[in-house]
Formats: sequence, structure tokens, C-alpha cells
Amino acid sequence: MSKLDLYTWNTPNGRKTTIMLEEIAQPYTLIKVDIGIGAQKQPNFLHINPNGRIPALFDHQSGARVFESGAILVYLAEKFPAGKKLLPSAPAERAEVLSWTYWQTGGLGPILGQYNHFSTKNINVNYAKQRFKEESIRLLNILDDRLKESPFLGGKHYSIADIMCFPWVSSALKTLAPSTPEAFKNFNSLLSWHQIISARPAVKKGLMRLADTSNSHY
Repeated sequence: MSKLDLYTWNTPNGRKTTIMLEEIAQPYTLIKVDIGIGAQKQPNFLHINPNGRIPALFDHQSGARVFESGAILVYLAEKFPAGKKLLPSAPAERAEVLSWTYWQTGGLGPILGQYNHFSTKNINVNYAKQRFKEESIRLLNILDDRLKESPFLGGKHYSIADIMCFPWVSSALKTLAPSTPEAFKNFNSLLSWHQIISARPAVKKGLMRLADTSNSHY
């Protein structure tokens, strides 16, 4: 029996966690929380995450509940030996990885998430769509500039920072790129990085774990 229970759904934030667990080859029980029907607001889930959002993790070995995707990836990287390669211990390298990790949670995810939300609503929200589109492009430019300097966000090596950002860039390619093709033509470094990560076996496996959900989001 797996010692880890992962509560998640097929969203960019949810995909981070399945990718991470496949990268460190750690067995886990996947518990799908259908946010389309509000399952994340049910008492049994709120016991794991009081905020009522996916993903969340429960570690039967330590008794820890972990919620918020960044916290989950850091927890897994620090606990398991295979995770050490994804979160460096050297102070400067660790700071770079964590900076990009939390940059994603504070910027890229929330902004692209708002763009996706407003762009899919059949109401007059042109101002909101334009605002979040422009900010999303600005943030993607920052990623592209960083990846011109370095093959991965944390530096020379693939890390949790890349896992955090990858599903949201995938979302942008699906939802934002069709309306702003000229901008994406210039994101050569970002697109190359996305292709490299897409080809990783653990990433493919992590995405496939959620691919059979009937109602994915972005």
C-alpha cells in the first residue's frame, strides 16, 4: 500500500504534483477530486486542505498533510533521496530554484488562471481579458529571457522550479497562444524548454495519470 495519498485533478496545479511524484519514482495513491462538481469543498477533503483547493498530499508515514503545490514539491524534494536533484542544497542554487518556484505561485499561475477564467466566460469581460492577457505575456517574456541565459529556470539543472512552471506554460500554449500568435513566435527559448520537458518520461507518465479525467481544466 502506498504511503502517500495525492488528492488532485487535471489542472495545471494538479499536474505539477503527479509529474513530481513520477520524477522521484515514488509510489502514491491517486485520489481524483472532481472540482467540476465541488468535491474540493466536501468535509473529507477540507480535512486535508482547509482552503478547499487541489492539490493536497497526505503522508501516512509522517502524518503530514501538505497543501499548495509549491509546498508539496518542496516537501517531496526534501523528504526523498531522489528529490535532492530537484532542489539543490547549495545556498545560491537553492535560492534560485525557490525564487522561480514561488514566482510561479505568486505570478504566472494566478495571472494565467485569471486570463483562462475570463476568456472562457460568456459575459462582457473585455477589460479583464485584456488586462490578464497583457500581464500573462509579460510574465512569459520574463521566462523566455531567463531561459536565454540558462537551460533551466534554476540554472544548469532541471528542478522543481521547472515542474512548477511547465503545466502553466502548457496551459498558455493551449489558451493564450491562439489569440497572440506573434508573441509566441518570439518565445524561442521558452518553446525549446517546453519541448525538452515534454519529452521527459516521468513528465509524460505524470500527465497520463490524469489524462482519463473527463473534465480537465486548461
